[in-house]
Amino acid sequence: MGSKSFQSFDGKIRSLKQHLQLADVVLTNANKVCSKNAGNGKTIADTLSSSLATHAQLNIPNESIDISRTFATSRKKLNEQAIIELYAFFSDYLSSIIRELENTKPQQILNMVPSDTSTDLSYADIFSLGSYAQILDEIARRVYRALEAERCTPKLLDKFIKATKININTVLKEDSLLYLEIRHLIIHNNSRADSKLQKMNKRNLVSINSSNLCISINYPLSSSAIDKVYQLCSTIDSELIKHHLI
Repeated sequence: MGSKSFQSFDGKIRSLKQHLQLADVVLTNANKVCSKNAGNGKTIADTLSSSLATHAQLNIPNESIDISRTFATSRKKLNEQAIIELYAFFSDYLSSIIRELENTKPQQILNMVPSDTSTDLSYADIFSLGSYAQILDEIARRVYRALEAERCTPKLLDKFIKATKININTVLKEDSLLYLEIRHLIIHNNSRADSKLQKMNKRNLVSINSSNLCISINYPLSSSAIDKVYQLCSTIDSELIKHHLI
């Protein structure tokens, strides 16, 4: 079953995969309908038996070039969003598991915090939080925020692994971090690879256009990313349980 944190993560991943797979099938079938009827003089909305009153942005000629462009854009956006959500779920899992660790190994939590970060709670903080459970919640949030502030997922994960002394396969960790790094590039670099990602892409798991450095963000990529990050979190959880840390 895993920890409570992992059970929550597992549910989110199942929902994400279901949404991604359903949307991919729907786009595939809709694309086939439009392509089969290309050049029919209608819009994409009309071809798909929709209404411009409710789907005005589909007022696009049902011509081959427009069909290709429209569906390619939607597929890219779908898979970009899946990777962004995957990163959020990964972050939520780590933040939540830190809270669980506080119940058994609180000192190891403090070992994750950068040395120049204040860990003090004021009297006012303690009074306003009201209970020991809420104090622990606040400490977990602060610890994770301190880790996140370094803006480096590999460092964040390495500190977690070092503090807990768990064993994570190096290839699994590197592959997972590669996929998680794509989220940053989707948001901040228009889905183009930078030098960091190119160095991380040792095993060519990510297809990168050599001329414009655009990352091929498609269904196989997002599916592989989800599976790999799920495997990473599952392994982390199993290791924590095996070492009686949660």
